[in-house]
Amino acid sequence: MSLPASEMPRSPGTPGGTAGQRLRAIDTLLADRGQLFQALFLAAPIAKALVDLDGHVLVANPRMCALTGRTPESLSGRHIDLLAHPDDPPVGDLGLEPAPGEPALDPNLLLDGERRLRRSDGSELWVVQSHEVVRQNNGTPQFVVLSMVDVTDRRRAEEDAVRRAYTDPLTGLPNRRALTDRLRHAVALSRRRGLQVGLVHLNIDRFQAVNEAMGHEAGDLLLSQFADRLRWSTRVEDTAVRLGADEFLVVAEDVEDLDGLRALADRLLSVLDEPFVVHDRELTLSASVGLTLGSDMTPDDLLRQAHSALVRAKADGQRARIEVHEGALTRDEVDALQLETDLRHALDNDELRLFYQPIVHLADETLLGYEALIRWQHPTRGLLPPGAFLEAAENNRLTSKLGAWVLRRACLDAVTWPEDLRVHVNISARHLAEEGFSELVAAALEESGLPPHRLELEITESTALFAAEATLHAVAVVTDAGVTLALDDFGTGYSAITALHRLPIHTVKIDRSFVADVVTEPSTAALVHGLLQLGRGMGLQVIAEGIEDLEQADWLLRHGCAMAQGYAFGRPAPLPSPAEVLMSEATQAPVEDVAGPLLPEPPAPPVELPRPRIPSTPEAHDLHDTGSFAARSLFDELADPDDD
Repeated sequence: MSLPASEMPRSPGTPGGTAGQRLRAIDTLLADRGQLFQALFLAAPIAKALVDLDGHVLVANPRMCALTGRTPESLSGRHIDLLAHPDDPPVGDLGLEPAPGEPALDPNLLLDGERRLRRSDGSELWVVQSHEVVRQNNGTPQFVVLSMVDVTDRRRAEEDAVRRAYTDPLTGLPNRRALTDRLRHAVALSRRRGLQVGLVHLNIDRFQAVNEAMGHEAGDLLLSQFADRLRWSTRVEDTAVRLGADEFLVVAEDVEDLDGLRALADRLLSVLDEPFVVHDRELTLSASVGLTLGSDMTPDDLLRQAHSALVRAKADGQRARIEVHEGALTRDEVDALQLETDLRHALDNDELRLFYQPIVHLADETLLGYEALIRWQHPTRGLLPPGAFLEAAENNRLTSKLGAWVLRRACLDAVTWPEDLRVHVNISARHLAEEGFSELVAAALEESGLPPHRLELEITESTALFAAEATLHAVAVVTDAGVTLALDDFGTGYSAITALHRLPIHTVKIDRSFVADVVTEPSTAALVHGLLQLGRGMGLQVIAEGIEDLEQADWLLRHGCAMAQGYAFGRPAPLPSPAEVLMSEATQAPVEDVAGPLLPEPPAPPVELPRPRIPSTPEAHDLHDTGSFAARSLFDELADPDDD
């Protein structure tokens, strides 16, 4: 409303004052409110339209025309549902009601919030819609101002984030997270239709060997090609999923019987008949398969059954076998699955332990260092050796996490020992080949303060033989920093000499299987003699593992072996902490009385091994040469003789 000039209030004593000028300006704006509204409407930075109460567009501003891809003429007089996306349910079916005090409006005007629309070219867009009712002076609703803000980019970014979360980045297949929803839907659908859900669990045979021989890049290309072939060979209603590494799963809906599921498995395996081409090399693959079929069971039970069948298919190193799960899970299978679950929490719950076995100078048994060996203090099963849980770690892709924990813990322990003792840490092939391994070693050394020359990493012969370029680079970085490398199980692999030339090996460890028969089997004695000559001839340190009696020790000593490890010199056991040692000194009590029976006994004079006169031969000279190992006696025994 505008007020007559004669009725406008004025400032006392100043008829033409500031307040009066302000009121006259307001009067002018109110008088021209139609032109002002039009200017604001057309220049608004967001899409707006004037719509009658029945939902027909009266006029649209330029931003609305640009947003929808339509001209003002094509919008004028048209119902607003012209913009609705055809794939969405009719707005009238949503049961929207106007707010209290608001007039009856077309449902399309009440749909405030985020909604999907369609442009004139058929493309979709997402907007946040809002409306405001404009009334006449007497309060009668006149029209609605409809506003829309384009949020298409944000919506697509959110959808892309969700898609990445449920998609394997390497193969483009759904991942393990997506499998849960997909399998739950398939089970519910099968119950309604009276059919069954089939699972085909595939594992590529000997993929790890290919990965190590050709490198991870080639392995990734191979997995991508395999996933493409799975995608092409499945039905529209089936879902192929990558579970991780070289394991895949196909969820088959509407399976009538086991014969139908076997036919699907055969078709999937047939895609492997054609060789794969990776880096101009042809590779022929096979896969082991586990099958299960069911309807009245949970998705988790189906997955366990498929995994159980796959384990049987790969038992005893078999390849390209198809096994079907029959009956319920056995007690052993349930036990193994529970162990895998428990292992996931072992690191978080501080249940892992390191035991140490001494490495000694064979001539006088002076201590040179320790090998770190992992144990698991299970809350209900007691102390478990690595053989009881490493397979579970492999199944859960936890070997690298365990290896990182062992490396860090061993360095922290070793830095508290005398400065001339070294620590040996076993490294798996998978961990060594992973990106960032050299940085992990550097971080463990920096955190602990352990000098690099006091750390020796032990790898197997097969790891050295099939090491990829990434592995060779990681080894070069850590050895350049001063860390040394030991070749474990020397003589048991494919080619000892090839392995020695592949990597900068500092130490070789003769496998315990040879040492066990060195006294009784002439052929084994000849082999060990040759390995000792080979190692010493190449300037390497040689450690004999698994020495259990003095006869074996005497034979090795006479044939030129300088260092030894085995039950004859100490079983694996935890080392005493500095606090335990200080406590024992303060109480003037034996260490074992303070810290328990597994602690080493107090220093005692070294036990002399039987040492017949050693002939002057090339094999027997320099028996005191242990390279960078120092000779210092810390404990005569590391463990209780009754400890396993």
